[in-house]
Amino acid sequence: MRVLSVNPGSSSLKTTLLDGDEILADHEIPLEDSVTGMRKVLSALSMWSHKSPPQAIGVRVVHGGRAFQDSVRVDPTVLSVLEKLLPLAPLHIPIAIRVLSALTGMEQSLPVVAVFDTQFHRTLPETARRYALPDEWEKNEGVEKYGFHGLSYDDVVHRLPGFLGGALPERLVAVHWGNGASACALLRGRSVETSMGFTPLDGLVMGTRPGSIDPGIFPALLRRGYSPEALEEALNHRSGLFALSGGVSDFREIEKRLEQKDARAVLAFEKAVLSVAMTVGAYAPLLGGLEALVLTGGIGEHSWRAREAVMERLAFLGVRSDPESNRSGTGDRRVSGEGSRVSVWALHAREDRTIARETERILGGTEKEIHKSGGVNA
Repeated sequence: MRVLSVNPGSSSLKTTLLDGDEILADHEIPLEDSVTGMRKVLSALSMWSHKSPPQAIGVRVVHGGRAFQDSVRVDPTVLSVLEKLLPLAPLHIPIAIRVLSALTGMEQSLPVVAVFDTQFHRTLPETARRYALPDEWEKNEGVEKYGFHGLSYDDVVHRLPGFLGGALPERLVAVHWGNGASACALLRGRSVETSMGFTPLDGLVMGTRPGSIDPGIFPALLRRGYSPEALEEALNHRSGLFALSGGVSDFREIEKRLEQKDARAVLAFEKAVLSVAMTVGAYAPLLGGLEALVLTGGIGEHSWRAREAVMERLAFLGVRSDPESNRSGTGDRRVSGEGSRVSVWALHAREDRTIARETERILGGTEKEIHKSGGVNA
């Protein structure tokens, strides 16, 4: 099946036309502020006149909450349920709704499937999923760990065995390290712990999000007169690397300033690296050891300094880098040395492949669809 994979970002859409694993065409287009504007730029894509045009569309949606435990074909009921999930991911869900609304109203009338980042983590055990918080918050408010970047982790599970020439390692940690960042502990290919939680704010230090911080900060600031909206804005847009570096969230710019020995850039770099290394180190006893580590996402794929710094801090686990492969190699590759007890890999994030696989699965009926009347699990 030829699938148009659509991956909404904060300012643009990545669109890829795939036939199986083969990329037929890809584009990055601006993110418009209205459904009408979004539909206009999507309609202008050359993919519609491709000699092998798409037969279906799959769209990444960051948060499915409890309502969506699996990918689902989109209809008006699905869109209305997504509206109710806005508080869980206020940066991401409005964009997803806008894109889905635009695509379902296009002249092509192709089936549209929503693929959720959270669905990969439905295997989390209760010890990981449940917070040490009052029962009523969990039961009535849905406060639990959902996890994110699941499409990226699913692709790692599918592709890593091919590079290894064998089975997937039983004890694996994958880190999706970009402007948004998270880590996932995988035991026999299943998510058993992950750093992002109820929302995409938790865990690792990110471009503009803080990662793990003391929750007592928030009631203290509320008592001092900060509004929930002001706190939410600061946590999503003015924290993380942006706050630490003094106003820069782009890791490439931070690395440039690092070379100039800018103290704020050094602080931001070190804090980001330590958050990754400490999380990977914490997952090792959970998994009963560590056989492989995958670094993906913009920083994980492209920053040799960041990878090297993480590997140095994981030397106690027997991690040894291959300086030549790590610094000068390109593409998907192993970046750990021959004597490393843990194989470390830099892989290009291919969320588009997961989106395409899931779209074909749902529309092909290889598994019974959860969605029968609006895509909502009772």
